[in-house]
Amino acid sequence: MPDSLETRFRAAESSLKGLSSQLEQQVRTSLAEVKHIDRIGFRVKDLKGFLRKAEKVVNGVNKYQHPFEEIEDFVAGRVIVFFLSDVPIVLRELDGLFRRIEGDHKTPNRDAEFGYESYHRIYYIPAPLRSATSGVFLPKTFEMQVRTIFMHAYAEPQHDMNYKGADELPSEIRRELAWIAASAWGADQAYDRVLKWINESAERSSV
Repeated sequence: MPDSLETRFRAAESSLKGLSSQLEQQVRTSLAEVKHIDRIGFRVKDLKGFLRKAEKVVNGVNKYQHPFEEIEDFVAGRVIVFFLSDVPIVLRELDGLFRRIEGDHKTPNRDAEFGYESYHRIYYIPAPLRSATSGVFLPKTFEMQVRTIFMHAYAEPQHDMNYKGADELPSEIRRELAWIAASAWGADQAYDRVLKWINESAERSSV
């Protein structure tokens, strides 16, 4: 099974990269007039990541019976913004550009906790982009994430560290991570308050 998955993936890889580039260009064009965007980027899931996800087992059963049809993030994009108040602006633009399947604001489970936070969307890939390439697999969906700079600064180093789970970390290290997460959350809140004050001050001055 892994060989057939690999063969099919490799056959589609160049088309996936082309699709990723076209989606990125559409997003860049749509957000060209939106302020406070730090960066926009897209990626194609690599072979190792695809096989790891395709062969994932949950409670003794393969999570994906038909991985090419069920995995939603062969192509994924990310928009990083300066301020929390920019997030809904970007999401409205993306929701107007693509047909949304689902949306999620990923946050810690409890209000007293701090941790990973990001805004996720799953969109249908526009039909013209999928029909441009024939004869190879192309997904029907792609993933988008929208984060502030501070959300990203917290999430990405942890992803790079590649530890398996918080339960395996010593108590003092878990507390360090909680402090980093709380600091990132607080910085987002503070920056938004500063931005609000500046905007309101400018409005008062113009009256």
